[in-house]
Amino acid sequence: MSTLSPEQVNALLNAAPGATVYLIGAGGCGVSGLAHLLLDAGHHVAGSDAAENDEIRQLHARDTQIHIGHCAEQLRAARPALVVYSSAVRPDNPEIQAAHALQLPVVRRAVLLAALVHRQQGICVAGMHGKTTTSALLAFALEKLGANPSYAVGALVPQLPRHARFVAVGQAPAPVEPAGGGARRTMTGDGACPTTPFFVAEADESDGTLGMFRPAHSIVLNVDADHLDYFGNLEAVCREFEHFASNTRERIVFCADDPRLADLMAKQPRAVSYGFNALAQYRIEIPNSRVPTTHHASRFTLWHRGAKLGDFSLRLIGEKNVSNAAAVIALLHQLGFEPRAIAAAIADFSGAARRQQELFADEDVRVFDDYGHHPNEIRATLRAFEELNPRRLVVAFQPHRYTRTLHLMKDFAESFGDADKLFLTEVYAASEPEIPGANSAALAAAMRARGQPVEYVPALSDLALAIRDASQSGDLILFLGAGDITKVAQEFAHARRTGTWGLRPPVSTMNAESKTESGAGMPRSDAFERLRAAVSDCTAVRQHEPLARRTTMRVGGSADFFAEPVSENDLAQVLRVCSELKLPFTIIGRGSNLLIKDGGIRGVVISLGHECFSRVQIIGEHLHCGAGAKLKTVSVEARRAGLAGLEFLEGIPGSVGGALRMNAGAMGSWMFEVVEQIRFMDFSGHVHERKASEVNVEYRGCPLFKTHIALGAVLHGTPASKEVIQERANQFNAKRWETQPAQPSAGCIFKNPTTVPAGKLIEELGLKGTKRGGAMVSTVHGNFIVNEGNATAKDVLELIEFIKQTARARRGIELETEVEIIGE
Repeated sequence: MSTLSPEQVNALLNAAPGATVYLIGAGGCGVSGLAHLLLDAGHHVAGSDAAENDEIRQLHARDTQIHIGHCAEQLRAARPALVVYSSAVRPDNPEIQAAHALQLPVVRRAVLLAALVHRQQGICVAGMHGKTTTSALLAFALEKLGANPSYAVGALVPQLPRHARFVAVGQAPAPVEPAGGGARRTMTGDGACPTTPFFVAEADESDGTLGMFRPAHSIVLNVDADHLDYFGNLEAVCREFEHFASNTRERIVFCADDPRLADLMAKQPRAVSYGFNALAQYRIEIPNSRVPTTHHASRFTLWHRGAKLGDFSLRLIGEKNVSNAAAVIALLHQLGFEPRAIAAAIADFSGAARRQQELFADEDVRVFDDYGHHPNEIRATLRAFEELNPRRLVVAFQPHRYTRTLHLMKDFAESFGDADKLFLTEVYAASEPEIPGANSAALAAAMRARGQPVEYVPALSDLALAIRDASQSGDLILFLGAGDITKVAQEFAHARRTGTWGLRPPVSTMNAESKTESGAGMPRSDAFERLRAAVSDCTAVRQHEPLARRTTMRVGGSADFFAEPVSENDLAQVLRVCSELKLPFTIIGRGSNLLIKDGGIRGVVISLGHECFSRVQIIGEHLHCGAGAKLKTVSVEARRAGLAGLEFLEGIPGSVGGALRMNAGAMGSWMFEVVEQIRFMDFSGHVHERKASEVNVEYRGCPLFKTHIALGAVLHGTPASKEVIQERANQFNAKRWETQPAQPSAGCIFKNPTTVPAGKLIEELGLKGTKRGGAMVSTVHGNFIVNEGNATAKDVLELIEFIKQTARARRGIELETEVEIIGE
């Protein structure tokens, strides 16, 4: 943590007005906002981040040098006067280490933000929930009222030019009444407009930097048991907010509906209360105690000290948003703005990105994206959407951080009561290490134990199609969470809009330095650069990629390098570099029938999950499928086209490439029974095509793909009515769910011996329910080992060996594993 205070940072920047500030993690919304503030204030900016995004593209448009990837030499070349980093940046980041080695001043994001806020009339918006919407609304309203504010909001705001802006003192409006009956800023309320601009800042409490801010005014929305990985307990959270309140120089506007907050603010002589509470100085009143909503609007009345202040409307829905709007109104009124002008200023605000953001609507469904990730936020958000009276509220939720999931497991399990159908996907780690028992499988089990139906979809990449298949006319579909589930929401909306499916998982690129040697004596960082330079910018290349989430068993270590090519040419280039550097490589598909050991995989892991390898095109009675296409997608698209014979693929949780290599089968059918032609690449990067009749296949295998990479296949179907195909698919699905476990697994563990099916043998041996650590022999099907939520690959391997020894000792049968076991 930096020892520099905001005042010292200001002194440093004022002493060197032409110097460069280097931002590590510049693509994050908070740090990219700092870049805009610095540029507006006349400073130079350089920086880096792991991957390009919209925020970085905005900065590039302002002639900043933002590097993709972290490298010590980039920082040294920039010669910065100050280095700033986000909380997501690890201490071992090479640029952080280089800055310390060069004895450069290094500060956290909040320290620089506080320094810039202190240059003006700061207004900080704080609280566990709602501060992004509230700070965005306040900045928007001040802009509408002609105050020309500076602001820094923690999300993109479509109605503002940027999510952060710094207005120089000379640009501030003069403190006089505007002509023509506009907003009068000195005639009502308790305050007068300052000669320097207001600066609206969203102040984050998550990392203990709230005390850095000493604003002129503040809004405090709530306190709650969150970020307990940092604070430890709720008492520490309350102390942080109490310290923040004592740092506020003038007005402190707080919510009287939060009893803890009301107790904290009782000691503050400058505190101004708002809320539904009868004792609030600014009291909210809603007819019939319910927010009247139209398509997307709320109406309410605000009373000030017993007198009606005015009637207000808001395009956002729900009591929490009405409460947040009341906070803004109360502060603006205190600052001297007229109620009618305030009402006009807030009426058209449509919200910040990912806050009740409507992505798509037609006559069948409406699709929304929301950032809510705490149980209290979730309850409030679902109640708000219920006010739109959807036929069903379909919710997809991605928990955010293992620590939050662990501390609030019970609250999460009880917070989705208003959802008519609920999907749960795996936890977004946010750079945290996984905590055993704090994952989505455990959360799904806790929900079911409390009577909450939930469909657990471990892989984020499978979520969109799962929701598509479950959606009905009249549904309101809500994607919820603070992680990368927003990318699935955007892709889902795009697919609904265009009718194009086959969505691929979102990709985030991370580069981590390591001194470990890889390949022919080459430093790992150099090998990474060779890989990165060999492919196009769109191909993802990463180091130390966790692989557990890329398997259906959800166990295993990391890959030295990971590549997801966007073309056959890029795939060939990766193979070329592997050959030149003597790097081993491994091809993985959707991760079914695969067990990766806890030590991970050396060399390069190549995934053909990109859209270019995942397309399914129907031409006549044939399906032209990429190797990365999911088998379920193939089955669904065949059914849509009225082609029968591929229903058996729907229950196999894998890809076309994996099915070709393993000659996958189910329900008495096999992959190569429906294959007419295959396309593949040799390890030198040359592409070949061959008729399926010319390829040698065997039980659970195709020897060709031991030395070649599957790129795709042409499958054939038989014309039939969609009703007949659907009925057969339903029969297969029903049989699958009756005979196969729902928990994470790798599919069948053992090949069937000639004398007895492996599952029946294991059941006869009485091994169902046998456990090793977090791994268990399924009680549904003996040939499945399931991950109860905290299994390791070691647990699974020990259980496999125990089953083999038992079968050998008691029945004289040598079981052979069907699942592929790789790694160290």
